[in-house]
Amino acid sequence: MIECPDCGEDEELRGVALDDGRRHITCDQCGHTWARGTATQAPAPRVAGHRRQPSDSSSCGPNWDDDPTIATLNRQAPALELVGPDGSALSLALPREPSWTVGSPVETKRVFSYIVVHDSGFSPNPFHGLLTLACCKPLIRKTATAGDIIVGLSSRSERVVYAVQVAEVIGFEEYWADPEYAVRRPIMNSPRIINRTGDNIYEPVSSGYRQLPSFHSNRDGSENPELKRADLGGHHVLVGERFTYWGRSGPTLPEELEFLAVGRGHRSNFTHDQVSTVARWFADLPGGVLGAPAQWKSGDTSWRQP
Repeated sequence: MIECPDCGEDEELRGVALDDGRRHITCDQCGHTWARGTATQAPAPRVAGHRRQPSDSSSCGPNWDDDPTIATLNRQAPALELVGPDGSALSLALPREPSWTVGSPVETKRVFSYIVVHDSGFSPNPFHGLLTLACCKPLIRKTATAGDIIVGLSSRSERVVYAVQVAEVIGFEEYWADPEYAVRRPIMNSPRIINRTGDNIYEPVSSGYRQLPSFHSNRDGSENPELKRADLGGHHVLVGERFTYWGRSGPTLPEELEFLAVGRGHRSNFTHDQVSTVARWFADLPGGVLGAPAQWKSGDTSWRQP
């Protein structure tokens, strides 16, 4: 496991290969960069006037090249509203009848909080009426159980990105085989970004799993062994039916929930009173998708569609 020498982060580190055999590591938590390993060969000669751009194949970020992404995770969230004919705010309509109502009591015994480093609609994936966590955060996916509440926060814990109560914990084989989740397989050449964000990317094969072209594969569609190992190391896919996702438009973390703030990894060691406070807050959330992810293609509105 790679650990940042500055802040100690060990879950969200990304590395890209250098020409001399080392890896260039960037900590998404604090921004520190360093070269890891020992040079085993001479670097490729540089063309005069050309500055080599490191590959970002190990990034969880979006894979598109035509238009710039909207990346506001570390800055002030822009106003983004979806308004109906009567002037009231709209959210993404769920394709299934919810089994809960706003204000109905929430029972939970455990709460997780963590920083959503890459809020691209991939991990978590809040589309098609469910919120799933199938990739990244392997330690949370290993230990979370049905009924737990997960709260994703922005880079400095100043805003809430999403909150979900886990309804089911399933394996990758079931996630792939169940027709209900087929819509969550990515279509990377789709003009609609919502279709590219699918997190159902591990197809069972005789040798284990095949990683589909996705936000976790290399840019050429080939498998990314580092991210594949981390994803499958979480063992489970977390599925939530009751959730609220704000993305880049998330509200400020309420003062009464400031104990959820986290610097690295995740937190789950909360007191009974703190868990109860989160449950009461969660019970009054409106539900659905209320905003675009922080990293989203400019001009694309497919996040509003089921």
